[in-house]
Amino acid sequence: MSTPEHEKYSEDLGAYLLGALPEIEAAALERHAMSCELCQEELDRLRPAADALPHSVEQYEPPSSLKRSLMEAVEEDVRAAEGASARTRPARRRLSLLPRFVLERPAFAAAGAAALLVLGGLAGFGVDRATRGGGGGSRTVAAAVDRRALPRGAAQLDVAHNGRATLRVRGLPVLRGGRVYEVWLESGGAVRPAGALFGVMRDGSGAAAIPADLHAVDRVLVTRERAGGTARPTEPPVISVRT
Repeated sequence: MSTPEHEKYSEDLGAYLLGALPEIEAAALERHAMSCELCQEELDRLRPAADALPHSVEQYEPPSSLKRSLMEAVEEDVRAAEGASARTRPARRRLSLLPRFVLERPAFAAAGAAALLVLGGLAGFGVDRATRGGGGGSRTVAAAVDRRALPRGAAQLDVAHNGRATLRVRGLPVLRGGRVYEVWLESGGAVRPAGALFGVMRDGSGAAAIPADLHAVDRVLVTRERAGGTARPTEPPVISVRT
């Protein structure tokens, strides 16, 4: 059943796949999609197109005049598809229509791909500025994964200049029996809960926003615990990231 909350998130699916959502909104969408089969199906449908687009045309920096003309063409097509209401919708929302545009109108696939590359670059610039906050720098740290527990798993920690971070995972098994992934912080050999629990979608992807400042943290750890979390880990970490 479609609800106002579902409609809000479904409009952002294309922007999410292009990496054009701010970190907080992306994490909120991921949490919604974990329990929304409609959004999971739409993500599965759109992901192949989003993954293929960066490789579908030659990579080069287009002149500013081409960027302007492509933006105008895309905006015109979106307005025609949505009618007058599109003119009042935020430009970022319109990104959600672009993968469908490429899939359903093959004659314009090349132009659509080029437009997406331009828009992706512009959106990435905006997200990068938001993450860096105009000063300082952000960084991404690859995680060590226990291959016996998570044979296809991978993870990374995106750390902002203010010490806040988001753990992003892929290839993780969906936990059953009322269990969740729990995040822990290790400092000086002591381990404490990070206050972050997460699950993963059917494709094994997920994310957890870590509310604590990581400047004094040695490692970020993940274990598999019962729903609601525990006071201390009940198993060795399956994911470990040195901060």
